[in-house]
Amino acid sequence: MEITLDTHAFIWYLDKNLNHKLSPKALKAVKEAEETDTIYIPIIVLMEILYLIEKGRVNLSFHKLLLNLEESINYEIVPFDNRLLKIAETIKGLEVHDRLILATAVLTGSPLVSSDRQIHAKGIKVIW
Repeated sequence: MEITLDTHAFIWYLDKNLNHKLSPKALKAVKEAEETDTIYIPIIVLMEILYLIEKGRVNLSFHKLLLNLEESINYEIVPFDNRLLKIAETIKGLEVHDRLILATAVLTGSPLVSSDRQIHAKGIKVIW
């Protein structure tokens, strides 16, 4: 099954010491998608990760992460474009980054892996 990842879900998956923060259902979905399908990564998720790395809150190499994503056949970085912006415009009541992440899931037609309760309330398929 194709999926879209929220920032925290992606970080918790990347850092094996944080895998326990993912629900069993979310961890299974990411592992399965990584083996056989596409995992969509919104460009804003990467920007948030870069910010967290620069602030010292996440211990990852952004350069290596980006290189691995670009070389992977299972991960697809979804850019910010007019199609995404038009979908984000219709989403109300969320912060900008959450609107873009949710819009990415809508654009790709994939469920979003997220523990964010505000996103859960928006009526799209969420895995958690």
